[in-house]
Amino acid sequence: MHSFIFRTEAIALSLILLFGMLVMVILGRLAGNMWNKEGSEPKGGVNSLLGALFALSGLILAFTFGMSGSRLEKVRGVVEQEANDIGTAILRSDLYADSVREGFRKDFKAYVDAVIAFYNATELKMLYKAKEDAAEPGRRLWERAVQQSKLPNMLIPSNQMIPALNSMLDIAQSREIILKSVVPDLIIYMLFICVLATCFIGGFTSGRFHPKEAVIVLGFAIVTAMVVYTTIDLSRPLRGVIKDDAGKQAIMDLRKMF
Repeated sequence: MHSFIFRTEAIALSLILLFGMLVMVILGRLAGNMWNKEGSEPKGGVNSLLGALFALSGLILAFTFGMSGSRLEKVRGVVEQEANDIGTAILRSDLYADSVREGFRKDFKAYVDAVIAFYNATELKMLYKAKEDAAEPGRRLWERAVQQSKLPNMLIPSNQMIPALNSMLDIAQSREIILKSVVPDLIIYMLFICVLATCFIGGFTSGRFHPKEAVIVLGFAIVTAMVVYTTIDLSRPLRGVIKDDAGKQAIMDLRKMF
């Protein structure tokens, strides 16, 4: 069962963070007013703590952004490699007799259609269905290649086709592993906690908000939420706004080979 962070869209998480930041600033200001009513002023150490929290939030955000960017690059690489491996396997079906070749081509077409559906999936149910749809033609392709390898005078075609099919099926497994290697939820939660804590202490140590200061606080909250949105979306290359369109197009272009 997927976690709350995984199920929730990036824009929704960013809006939750934006609302939480504004609330924490207000709560911090209220706490600061109560402190001042007691006749004391916030100590300098609180301001030092605010600076430390800013630095810590920036560190976690940079770390998360780096992980998200690295994941996108890995997905981009595996998609491009998958397109190349499938294309190579399709071309090597030409080494067989016409009747065998047609059987290969039929299963390759079903496999390519399933892979395209996988990359076009907008919901988890669609993604899992596409994965199941690709498994059957992939199995038939492998069984047909193995059967052909046992026939006399089929050494050369088999030595070409079997490694190509093996690479095609292996890269599909690599794709599954990379897509499951998401940014850990704990890091996202830590990022949210640090940002919210920074806003609370910022409100606590600030004086009365004038319109100019209120605009600055609102601008900071909006920009931070936008950066967090970009970071989370970047880690979701299949269902986010930031996608590998070039690799996806390479997969779709495989249809032209039939």
